[in-house]
Order: sequence, then C-alpha cells, then structure tokens
Amino acid sequence: TQHSWSHHSLVNKDELTPVLRHYVELKEQNPGRTLLYRLGDFFECFFEDAIKLSQILELTLTGKEAGKTIGRVPMAGIPHHASARYCSTLIQKGISIAICDQLESVQNKEGKLLKRGITRILTPGTVIEEGMLSAKKNNWLASVLIEKNNNQGIYKWGLAKADISTGEFKIQEGNDISALEQELLNIEASETICEGLDDNIYQEWKSKRINVSIQSKTSFSLPEAKAVLKKHYQIQTVDGL
Repeated sequence: TQHSWSHHSLVNKDELTPVLRHYVELKEQNPGRTLLYRLGDFFECFFEDAIKLSQILELTLTGKEAGKTIGRVPMAGIPHHASARYCSTLIQKGISIAICDQLESVQNKEGKLLKRGITRILTPGTVIEEGMLSAKKNNWLASVLIEKNNNQGIYKWGLAKADISTGEFKIQEGNDISALEQELLNIEASETICEGLDDNIYQEWKSKRINVSIQSKTSFSLPEAKAVLKKHYQIQTVDGL
C-alpha cells in the first residue's frame, strides 16, 4: 500500500520515476525540511512529508505512481495560489520548508521534464512576510554556541539573536546553562540554530518546546565568523567589536 513507503530513504532512487527521483535528491540536499514540489497548479509532498502535511493541514492523503517495482507512494498537496496561507500554518508549527518551483513554462517543452529547482527556503526565524508574523512580538532567530570544560563540568555559552523583520541584533554570553535556557524561553525564539548539543540538553530543550535546528560546524568556526563580520560591517579587523 502507499503507506508502506513512509520515508523517502526506504526506496531505491534508481527505480523511481524522474519526478520522484528528483524529489528524493532534493530531500537529501535539504535534510530536516519539508519539501513542497511544484507540479502544475499544486505544490505536492511525497513520502513522510505527505503524511506530515496531511495530518497538520488536515488534507486528504492520496498516492502517486512512483515506478513499476515501487508502485504508489503517499502524496498530499496544496493549491499553488494558496501556498502562503498553508506555509504560514507550517511555520507557526516550527516547520522549515524548502520550495521547489518550476523554472520554465510548459510552453517551452515538448513532453520533456520541466526544469525545477529550490527557489526559497522558509524557516521560522527567517520569514519577513507580514502575514506570517505576529505584530505584537519580535520574531527572534537565535544562534547558540556552547563549550564544555570537561574537567569541571562547566559550560561557557554565547547567544546571538536577530529579528530580520526589524533589524535588531543582540549578543550575550555566560556560564550557567540554565540561564541560557531561561533566556531562550524568555525571548520565545521561533528558531534556535547550533552546531550540536549534548543529548541531555537537546531532550530537555525539546520538552520545553525550544525549537532547535542543528547546523554544520563550519558556520560556527572562528575564522568563518570573523570573515562574515568583516565583510558585513566592511571592517579590516573585528578587534573593535
């Protein structure tokens, strides 16, 4: 049955139809994001994304033929013209979205697969559309770096928070991990990115609905951070900061 394929990783990519193969390839490139894939007048989801979408948005879960040996896989979709409204609901649930749109019109092709690609990544902390934001409070995107001194069991942490809809940017640091947790709860960050967390801390934060997104360590390296700051503020050295 279509419910057999409850995750994109369960299928052999080579046995999929071209559209579904492309979907799985994009899923692999965007782990942890719900992929909306443009097919005609709809954005469709497949596999685990379809199941999640049907539950959250109360949509009918259907199926799509995915190849001779695979059969049908779960599918759920939203109308292209109403995508902003549905995306707003997903964002408010803390879900990050990758939008794959058609990059050429139907008229340009004769029976060939239309060119499609990721045109937008929507995450809870990076939306700027008024309809997706609460006018009454900041929409903080938080970034956390935690260092542990193994000898004494002491943590050092840094927290940066930005609201890209207002341009506010603030940083702070400390040693008490519970103080960091309290600060994240206070600001109600819609998204908190970090390079990795102790499993105990991760589970604790998850239980308190602190929305954590694990990113690559590269983004948190000192040389990279310095280079980004120097380029953004157009300065020769970060010493003045």
